[in-house]
Amino acid sequence: MSVPPVTGVPPAVARIAGGRTPVAVWHNELGGRTYRIDDDYVKWFAGEHWEIDLPGEAERMRWASAFAPVPQVVAAGRDDGGQWLHTKALPGESAVHPDNVAEPEQTVAALGRGLRRWHDLLPPPPCPHRWDVRERLRARGMEQTPVGQRYLDATPTMETDLVVCHGDACNPNFLVRGGEVVGYVDVGRLGIADRWADLTPALASLTWNFGRGWQATFLDGYGIARDAEKLDYYSRLWDLA
Repeated sequence: MSVPPVTGVPPAVARIAGGRTPVAVWHNELGGRTYRIDDDYVKWFAGEHWEIDLPGEAERMRWASAFAPVPQVVAAGRDDGGQWLHTKALPGESAVHPDNVAEPEQTVAALGRGLRRWHDLLPPPPCPHRWDVRERLRARGMEQTPVGQRYLDATPTMETDLVVCHGDACNPNFLVRGGEVVGYVDVGRLGIADRWADLTPALASLTWNFGRGWQATFLDGYGIARDAEKLDYYSRLWDLA
């Protein structure tokens, strides 16, 4: 993904920079941007994106920080121009940094272990957040629709192994150092759900970043057998909601 120029830095980011130079490091198709300012990061989204809740992500980070290495929150808020989240940098490089992609067997196995460590470290009770099927459908206004009801009808068999999910367990959201995951970022959807709600996007993103043929390595690292039924269900749910 190309990086946007630093021209047109949002006012909130400029205020946080306080005369320092923000360096744009990431953007997405919704217009969200992330800037590095020395050892800090600032994520920013325009105000019209109702589906993004950066103050809510800050709340999740603060809760998760008692159990797992997530960025330290400095501040978060909204203003007339949008919303922003200011955090401290974590050690490690993205799992999709060229050095890590060049060692796919080592990195993919580490990603599997890293997601398992996340699921093992964060306790469902007393987690105050949910990312289960009903919550995901409700957030998209689909809970009462016929399609939504079909997904809810399947939850007795599809929502049986609850953990605190990361919520966006794609490869770039894991930081790697020394062949192990050392940090987790972008936890705005963190919440209780079936572990396959996380495993599904994690497995899908392997093809995007490392090519085909790495799912078995990931699952071995995680320590779980492939569940084709749940994988299909949560793949369709990911596309829907």
